Amino acid sequence: EESAVISLDEDEEEEEEEEERDEGPGRYLAALEAVQLELEAVEEEAARAFRRLRARFCLRRRPHLQRRNRLIQHIPGFWVTAFLNHPQLSAMISDRDEDALSYMTSLQVEEFGQSRPGCRIRFFFSVNPYFQNDVVAKEFVRGPSGHLVSHSTPIRWWQGQDPRTRPHKGPPAPRSFFAWFGDHSFPAGDRVAEIIKEELWPNPLQFYLLGEGAEGPPDSESGEDCVVILDDDEDVQEIPDDGDGDGVEEVPTEEPPNPPVGQKDPNR
Repeated sequence: EESAVISLDEDEEEEEEEEERDEGPGRYLAALEAVQLELEAVEEEAARAFRRLRARFCLRRRPHLQRRNRLIQHIPGFWVTAFLNHPQLSAMISDRDEDALSYMTSLQVEEFGQSRPGCRIRFFFSVNPYFQNDVVAKEFVRGPSGHLVSHSTPIRWWQGQDPRTRPHKGPPAPRSFFAWFGDHSFPAGDRVAEIIKEELWPNPLQFYLLGEGAEGPPDSESGEDCVVILDDDEDVQEIPDDGDGDGVEEVPTEEPPNPPVGQKDPNR
């Protein structure tokens, strides 16, 4: 009898093994798919919680960023120095760009709310002999197709000050940092925007101090978390473009203002 029981047990195990072989990996794939769906639900819940937490802390950072901006206003040439001390940005800045950026008074990076992914980078300028704008901005948003697109403020250059202008029969115009505002060829891979948002904006002081003999900038783990968050219900103005994608416009009819005392005239 014991022998018969053992034989029956072995037969049942063999039948189960045969059934598993017949099914192949199908049932394991189905189980794996079910587990993966559960994981995706957990990941989505974690992402929503993270976005809420980041928005809350960015609101807490806002008064500190405003105070930082007020302090920077009292340090002449702060932003142009910070840009020049960044190893990658400095390679894009010509001598004329450097003088134009010396009129820069503030930088702001705004990240839009959850319902409108994207960000806006704004440069603020005092009165200068290069262009009429007091604010020049570049904005990155998701287009109707879901792809990232960019728009920029048309720069209203004073006559003869557009750095892209090529003299008649002269050599090609040198590369200018300001050409970045009109470059909308690959918004998803815009390295300049990434550097400004992730490296320069979170801690501009570290780059400003590089010119005073400080060592290289420390690693920053909070770059993405330091941007200003705009609430979903906050009004966001669309940046006007001039239609040709260049983001520049030369103004021929008016004379540029005299530069403030202590800054050079670019026409001399």
